[in-house]
Amino acid sequence: MSKQNKSQNNLSSNPINRARSLADRLEQAPLADALRDFGCKLQCRASGQSLHWPSPIFSRIALDTANSPSWLPTLDRLRSRCGVSIIGPQLRNSQSQSDHLGSGADRSLDDGLSIHPVFVDEPIRFDALMHAEQIELQFFPSRAQTSRSSSNSVNMALTADAWIPTLPSDLTDIEKMSKRIELLRSASDQPTVVVGGAISAGQVYNDVRFLIDSGVDYISIVSQAAAGGSPPKIWNFQPVEFVIEQALGAIAKSGVPSVSLHICSSIHTAEDAVGLLSAGVDAFSIDTWLIHQQATTPSSGNSSEDLGSFMGSYARTSTPALNDSVLVATESFLKDFMALRRFYEV
Repeated sequence: MSKQNKSQNNLSSNPINRARSLADRLEQAPLADALRDFGCKLQCRASGQSLHWPSPIFSRIALDTANSPSWLPTLDRLRSRCGVSIIGPQLRNSQSQSDHLGSGADRSLDDGLSIHPVFVDEPIRFDALMHAEQIELQFFPSRAQTSRSSSNSVNMALTADAWIPTLPSDLTDIEKMSKRIELLRSASDQPTVVVGGAISAGQVYNDVRFLIDSGVDYISIVSQAAAGGSPPKIWNFQPVEFVIEQALGAIAKSGVPSVSLHICSSIHTAEDAVGLLSAGVDAFSIDTWLIHQQATTPSSGNSSEDLGSFMGSYARTSTPALNDSVLVATESFLKDFMALRRFYEV
């Protein structure tokens, strides 16, 4: 099913109601599902080569949560065990990752990617991008600058101001933005570098057209922002149905059908996830679901403990523990999600 055909569906009109009849399914070759591609393929517009995610699922928690280090072990296991791609700090040695990926053209990975975020309003750290295979330009105020100016643990990612669109005065036209994107591509030693842009859902159509004309390979739109914490923070922007309609319309009008659409919205069930794919989305964020699971399941352990001695009390920080309950719940979610994809052939 093409992206144009998918865009004609509306999420509110039950988009996952096109299951094939029994007679049609009987004509299908045995084990045909095993040969289907249930991942997410991102095409590099500069080279024409493809980057293949094993699963159309990603997470921004490591980037958008103030206490993200407590999430890193769990996210790393979600990436390696479940194929979830992670936007945020590098979760393993970049050189070993480069050696593991090799230099093939259309690489297919068994685990998810560590996606390098670059905030559009801060200087580019080229050393961090040396082995990057996927880079995502963040059109939000930089979290790092706010955290440096704050004396407490409250991060800008936990405030509504974190999602106000940001664009420096020197990048306000398409030509200058195109040069910035090409600079990001050239910073990596990987032959296929996929560069995307992440925006909050505001003027969706105009923003998507601006990014496509600037040369990005995919667009990630935050319809609902989610950040873990106590309590979690959730912000809703434009309705997801409107966001998908406007974004797919902009992609169709641009004449660049290879541009992928990623959505951050509310996910409560596997049916919600399948509905997004059926509506034309190529990948979706699982963050709201993960945050709910963390809030409703016990943690595997504490990351710090208070100690005392004759010299006074102090806190000893240990390595953050895996949240096994979240991992088990996510694996169960993914099994249901894949089963529904096969049933509805999305």
